[in-house]
Amino acid sequence: MCWVCEAYGDPEVENGRWYLNPKNHSRNMYKIKKPDQKAAAYGSDPEAQSGRNIGEIMQFRFTDPDKFNQLIKEANAMKGSGPFQIGQVIPIQEAYKVVEMSYPVASMSCICRIHNRAQEERNEHEYSCTGLGVGMLKWERWPERYKGGVNFMAPDEAKEWLVKWNKKGMVHIIMTFGGSYVGGVCNCDYPDCGMIRNRVDYGIETGCLKSHWVAKIDYDLCTGCGVCVQRCQFGAIKFEVTLDKTNIDQLKCFGCGLCETGCPTNAIELIDRESLPGLREVW
Repeated sequence: MCWVCEAYGDPEVENGRWYLNPKNHSRNMYKIKKPDQKAAAYGSDPEAQSGRNIGEIMQFRFTDPDKFNQLIKEANAMKGSGPFQIGQVIPIQEAYKVVEMSYPVASMSCICRIHNRAQEERNEHEYSCTGLGVGMLKWERWPERYKGGVNFMAPDEAKEWLVKWNKKGMVHIIMTFGGSYVGGVCNCDYPDCGMIRNRVDYGIETGCLKSHWVAKIDYDLCTGCGVCVQRCQFGAIKFEVTLDKTNIDQLKCFGCGLCETGCPTNAIELIDRESLPGLREVW
């Protein structure tokens, strides 16, 4: 069981998965403010926007590489107790369960594509991120973040929305917004996604945990077409020339399931990470 599930999951609910625990979908809509207290600007709430600590680490990347590496080690050692935002990869089958139990569900603009691509998504035809929970009812309080507003969706519409981005090759990452409260399902790809890049490029583990699943290939069904290689955002799959088939490095696999949903011969399945002794602690 991953450290987030140990901290926020319920063993009696959905195998203890923290993002399927209803308590983590039940954040208060508003906090009681003291007299004359103004609403916080977007990004200023330490509980909600803990990602600022990543920014503090990244500023030393070029100026002080030794300190940069030390801060990454310290950040990873704080798993379970640190103030970092939590993100975890989930396959689309679990993303369905999440949107079924969340309310409201809305499509919205992706903050990573603004930061990394200078690409603003201004309307529902351009949105690529999925917002969950009562935070979506407060979007108008932070117009600088929610440019163009949000587009509310019914559960079935949300599932179709997830399928759309899954077909395009996007990884689904469940994100928190304030403590352990689920705030969205990001549809991510490398190199647009800050969380994926922080994990893959720099080894910052707290913002992009691997899923509870690992991909396994059936070589009798694999034709070596290479579709799964193209869809993997984590570099876990390669084509084996000597076998004339593809191979999955399960140590690198994040269990996103893109290879499974894209395989034309159904040669790939997802298996429980904790069923494999060598991977049950690899998150």
